[in-house]
Amino acid sequence: MYRVRRVKSPFRITSATLDVLEAFLSAREELHGFAVAKAAGKPTGSIYPILARLEQAGWLDSHWETEHPEEGRPRRRFYALTPHGGQAARAIVLERRGELPTPQTSAPHRPRPAFGSLARWRAAW
Repeated sequence: MYRVRRVKSPFRITSATLDVLEAFLSAREELHGFAVAKAAGKPTGSIYPILARLEQAGWLDSHWETEHPEEGRPRRRFYALTPHGGQAARAIVLERRGELPTPQTSAPHRPRPAFGSLARWRAAW
């Protein structure tokens, strides 16, 4: 059983930030920005500012891919949790969501709709 320890965050933890942290906690390898957006179920426009805040706080490390990308595709920037970031992410996700995501071998976890919006949309149909 995990012990919940309150972590003081250097920034506001939104539901989108929690989704990003869960994407990293469930990944077995570093992720590029688009993969984070896909795993978190959020648009890239909201993901990149979160990634920048997490990196500035020292929770993420990043690097540009060194191989030449495929024709017509820009280089990717890869992100991974730092040891401190991993501990903080686990504590915050556990505190806010009550459980930690299970690491995935290949496919990322299914994104959760914010505030039940998908359930309301399905009910309308």
